[in-house]
Amino acid sequence: MQSPAARRGALRRLVATGVAAAIAGLSLAACSSGSGGSDHTLTVQVQAAQVPAFKNVVAKFEAQNKGVTVKLQTLTDEQKITTNGQIMAGNNAPDVGIVPTNAQSYTDLIKAKALLPLDDVWEKSDLESRYGSAIADSLKSNGTPYVVLFDKTLYNIIFYNKTAFEQAGITAPPDRQIASNDDLYQIVSALKGKGYEGIANGGNDGYRWGWMLDAQLYANASKSAFDDLTTSWQAGHKQKVKYTDPEFTDSVKQIKDWYDHGVFPEGVLGQSDDQAQALFTSGKAAMILDGAFSPPEIDKEKPGFEYDWVLMPGATAGKPTIPTAYAGDTFAIPKKAKNPALAKKFVELFVSDEMQAEQAKITGALPAVTTVDPATIPSLGEKVQSIVAYTKDKGSGVGWTSVLPGGLAQSFFDPQMQKVLGGQQTIAQLAQNQQQQFETFTSQNAR
Repeated sequence: MQSPAARRGALRRLVATGVAAAIAGLSLAACSSGSGGSDHTLTVQVQAAQVPAFKNVVAKFEAQNKGVTVKLQTLTDEQKITTNGQIMAGNNAPDVGIVPTNAQSYTDLIKAKALLPLDDVWEKSDLESRYGSAIADSLKSNGTPYVVLFDKTLYNIIFYNKTAFEQAGITAPPDRQIASNDDLYQIVSALKGKGYEGIANGGNDGYRWGWMLDAQLYANASKSAFDDLTTSWQAGHKQKVKYTDPEFTDSVKQIKDWYDHGVFPEGVLGQSDDQAQALFTSGKAAMILDGAFSPPEIDKEKPGFEYDWVLMPGATAGKPTIPTAYAGDTFAIPKKAKNPALAKKFVELFVSDEMQAEQAKITGALPAVTTVDPATIPSLGEKVQSIVAYTKDKGSGVGWTSVLPGGLAQSFFDPQMQKVLGGQQTIAQLAQNQQQQFETFTSQNAR
């Protein structure tokens, strides 16, 4: 099993896939990157951090399919979101590839009709119900599934130092909800009075401001507005809610208000994930923005305090935030796969309840399907299980930056938000730029 540090790094990069995905003009010409499959060899892409889980499935698959050998083809994070589009469309395409739905490569592959529709896999594995409607809808392109989600995680969690809260006389908010901005400002003020910084956040890593926006949009916008913001870029959809409308800008303003009220440590715009974590685990910052993948890495640092978790307030009274689900770690089968039938069998095995439970034990990621209860996987840890239990009761949100292509959402928005926080542009200018990017992107990619 890989180290917690390696898994944390891999997962946060998965959630941040859109950061590098703005690389435009990806050519879908054939590209040789190792041999494809033969009648008895199934070629499956895998990221280094996920090799142990994949090997477990491979052993099971080979035992079930005598005479078949599975060849794992290692894929880097950078390849996954850039040149893998060329590999997947080429004559030496793997049988099973990894294609994140919020990467430009996915958009290009769909546009080039280079992926097999997987309606039959979804039906056989009952994925529509086992994913849940919100995640299932986010994985489809114009109503058709071309990908299969094989793990997921939750983010937009605020971990807090229980000792710091006690010293500052702060009672943990009921139901893990910081009820309002005023409550948040009072908490941060009390903490600063005891020498603590507020919420550590890797503000220079290119995706954390987009994270916060994800939770706010899901909480603040109406369902119809949110649905439009997450689907209007697709072919066949007409934009109804513009990025200059309050349904979007109110959530941006919420983040700006937090920044203006000193919720984050000084210099947050220049801080990395690792620096943010160091601020928290050293006891200098009393809170940190992170995800369900974080406790193993926090525990590895052996902080001298107990910690728990809460959620940020929404901009609208009575509409709190909930954890955001990242569901973009997905398999696809290229049309040029040598063994598409075997590829479908491999994917079906990977998303079976048995293999989903096994991969969660090995990697620490959450099962992609609701039919595997994380409570039955003790290795996930008490805090992760408490987060999952909360989402069972309250639900989890869909991340705008997790389901839109990176060049339209995360990798474009985050630098724009940093400019707003740094005083280099207004929220109105950000909104205009975001709308222009939408119009440019859809004219080039989705119409």
